Amino acid sequence: MTLLDRPIRTLADLTAAWRFIDGNHGYDAPQVFALMIDRHAQLMPAVVHVYDSETDEGLDEVAMRNLIWAHGEIIRTHDPGASLALMRARPGGPDLTSEDRAWCCMVHRLLVAAPFATKPLFFATDRSVGVVPPDALVDALG
Repeated sequence: MTLLDRPIRTLADLTAAWRFIDGNHGYDAPQVFALMIDRHAQLMPAVVHVYDSETDEGLDEVAMRNLIWAHGEIIRTHDPGASLALMRARPGGPDLTSEDRAWCCMVHRLLVAAPFATKPLFFATDRSVGVVPPDALVDALG
């Protein structure tokens, strides 16, 4: 049994899952990871991993809307009650840049509007993995 076979019921469980997926290897380009967690707190079989090497700002709003919509369709048709967890990762240090904050705010806004449950947004770099701090979202929105 791996860490990904255990239920994800708490923020600590989700953090441990992201740390396992992160693997502490660092990143060569901006990317997004998506996990779906079923209504029984088990990870659904696929981990979606999308690279965006064209720009440091990460996937644009249209791409993120489509990614969230596609996961929503899977949740709606296969497991109502499931939830979506997203993590943005990029190379470099742990401090959130203005581009990171703008991306996180955009994705947070899309997740809040989603017609299904979502988990806290995570952010990873070569040196850290963690939930996006709420003050980072407030500062960028405010």
